[in-house]
Amino acid sequence: MASPKNLLPDCGLYRTTKPLPEHEGEIPAGTLVYFHNHSDSGLPVVIAPEHNIHNRWHFHGSGLPFRGLSWADSLVKLPAEGFYMLRKTLTFEGGEWPKGALVQLGYNRSADPILFIGQVRAQLQENDLFFSDRGVSIAREQLSILEPLQVYAEPVEAGGHTTGVH
Repeated sequence: MASPKNLLPDCGLYRTTKPLPEHEGEIPAGTLVYFHNHSDSGLPVVIAPEHNIHNRWHFHGSGLPFRGLSWADSLVKLPAEGFYMLRKTLTFEGGEWPKGALVQLGYNRSADPILFIGQVRAQLQENDLFFSDRGVSIAREQLSILEPLQVYAEPVEAGGHTTGVH
């Protein structure tokens, strides 16, 4: 017989389609959450985003445990926040970004995807890429134009703040 954990979705970012029973005010339908299919109590937990730094949400705390496996089945898996390449030109109101452009994927609290384009800022002395805190909203159906990229991140110094779940 399969264990309950095996019946649950993988850990990661999701969009809710139903409010979390008994926590409807904290986790309503249509919101971004981090889902863990395990916890110290043995139950799955869901964590609401706390704050956003550099276009990435941070999720803190132990999360809200729940027992309803059917609620977990209602979650919609989202691509990870991070860096991607455009598989084709992205046209939007006010402009377009070319195929092959480096973009950062983020979300708003309603789990709507937002893209931020990587830019070289020629006026600065550093050789850094810049990603604005203002991006372009895209439809969820457009996520398929993104090709995941691996970008090296320097190790965080002791006491530093990392992205993700804490």
